[in-house]
Amino acid sequence: MKPTKKVLGAEEFFQTKIKLENELIRLEKLDRESRQLITQIISLSEQLVRISEKNESPYFLQRTKRLSTEIHKFQIKNEYKQKEFDSLFHILDKIKSEDKIEFLDSALRNRISRIANHIADKKQSQVTTNNLKGKLVFICYVLEGVNFLIPKKSYRIVRNIPAFKKQLRIRDKAIPLFPGSGFVLMEEGEKKQKSVLLMKDSSKKEIGFYFDELKEDWAVSKTALEGLLEKDSTNGQILGKIKRKGKLYHLIKV
Repeated sequence: MKPTKKVLGAEEFFQTKIKLENELIRLEKLDRESRQLITQIISLSEQLVRISEKNESPYFLQRTKRLSTEIHKFQIKNEYKQKEFDSLFHILDKIKSEDKIEFLDSALRNRISRIANHIADKKQSQVTTNNLKGKLVFICYVLEGVNFLIPKKSYRIVRNIPAFKKQLRIRDKAIPLFPGSGFVLMEEGEKKQKSVLLMKDSSKKEIGFYFDELKEDWAVSKTALEGLLEKDSTNGQILGKIKRKGKLYHLIKV
């Protein structure tokens, strides 16, 4: 005896119900796994921020904080659409493609501010004409939150120079700029301008230094400088770094 349409319909109904139930179980499992993955991703993004803070890296700190913020939004919205993934991968790709600028010469900005142990914190006296005898004097300036020192020489300042240039052309002369392109972070389409300090190096050739702010000059004896300076051979223009009051200062060779 052939089964009736009602019997066939009932079998189809319960087979479909079983399929739906199995798919629901599968979805529940995927949802549980996705929530676990989101928690793990948030933890990893927060770890990136902590590492950037520990290494005092302005470049990576800026990027990782933005990444962490977007991931938290990702969790709150609970909408895993393609545009959300695209936004996160865009930030990650940008870090990957630009990480070699962490140092000035493919290395300087990569952990530029690693804290050196056993460097004495020496209090510097205010520079005056009466206490400079036998001492070395340095110009102190700040660029993008990083402190630099250069030997004190006569100089001039030009302002409103685009921050991405490797050279500055003045009267048909190409003047190299320190630290060059890539050090100053800019978003797509963003334009930044900086001041440039111009002086002559040991070979009497003019060289420029991007800066945001000039600080008080430093005066230190040669003996004290040798004791404070941690030499750094990573970049040809950087002699080393000095720690003072918890801050690192990078000594430039001119």
